[in-house]
Amino acid sequence: MSKCITIILFLFIANTNGYVGKFSYTERSELDWSDFRGKPDHNSTYDSAVNTGITYQWSYGKDKGEIELNYQVDSFCYPSLSWVKRGQMSDSLLSHEQLHFDISELHARIMRKRLKEYKAGKNIRRDLNKMYKLVERMRINMQERYDEETDHSRNQEAQKKWEKKVETLMWYYRGFTK
Repeated sequence: MSKCITIILFLFIANTNGYVGKFSYTERSELDWSDFRGKPDHNSTYDSAVNTGITYQWSYGKDKGEIELNYQVDSFCYPSLSWVKRGQMSDSLLSHEQLHFDISELHARIMRKRLKEYKAGKNIRRDLNKMYKLVERMRINMQERYDEETDHSRNQEAQKKWEKKVETLMWYYRGFTK
């Protein structure tokens, strides 16, 4: 019993000090430099890095012979894995990192849309794993293309184009927020 109380107390104290292992886009969609709590990679040529991703869970049941799929898809930021080098915090760099988080949320919305449209068959587990892997590959490819085209935030013209592109896509998938 005392171990359980100690763990709960530790979690309470950790949360009151502002420690967050991860937070979802739904909880807080705007990044702040205080979200970059990881140790900077001084060997990197980049000034900062945000760590984001998407997760999904699913289950199903049968109701009157029909398969009912239940799912939850979230996009997350991981502050302890995100970092910024000392003296490099700027609004333009934060905007660049914010768009990485937005891109992850965009792909969470794409996944939600695909799950909503999915017609369950015999191989639900295989189908959904294949679907997730495809969306995750799309997300990673878009993240890499974004960094390449913007030269990791250094090309401001390309940065503005990407901001508009992602804003448009987020609007298109607006019906698939949480």
